[in-house]
Amino acid sequence: MTPKTISFRPDAETHRELEALAEVRDITASDAIRLAIHEAYVREQYRRAAAELAAWRNDPAYQAEMAEVREEMNELRAW
Repeated sequence: MTPKTISFRPDAETHRELEALAEVRDITASDAIRLAIHEAYVREQYRRAAAELAAWRNDPAYQAEMAEVREEMNELRAW
């Protein structure tokens, strides 16, 4: 994929934060923005996965299925 240029106009505080982050990590401002977007994307994936897991844990049908699986596993261990 060909890189695409995106304009970004930070306010003064965000600009200071961006420059500080880039300096601390010894990277360019562009790399800091790219990294921040990637980190936010990964956090969102984890957030979604955690929400899905919470929904499963609160789903009576899922809990019943897990109880059945545990019972089957216990029966297999008896062998």
